[in-house]
Amino acid sequence: MDVTIGLTMPFSDIKGFDSETRRQMTQAFEAACARLGLRPDDPERDELAKVIVELAWRGERDPAMLFARAIEAAENDFEL
Repeated sequence: MDVTIGLTMPFSDIKGFDSETRRQMTQAFEAACARLGLRPDDPERDELAKVIVELAWRGERDPAMLFARAIEAAENDFEL
């Protein structure tokens, strides 16, 4: 999947998700960025966002699970 993610509200332009799902994805993304200490200009933010999008495409909607799986992926070079 080729997804270009912006630095702010990374999920607002992604098609196929309703507003509640995008809100949950954003919540997980922001929490994961904070946990990982990522700055707004860190390129790892794009990788993290891609992981969260992939998880959501697979059906995960729980922000806590999105967060946990994103952290796990970050610890494994962003592999799911």
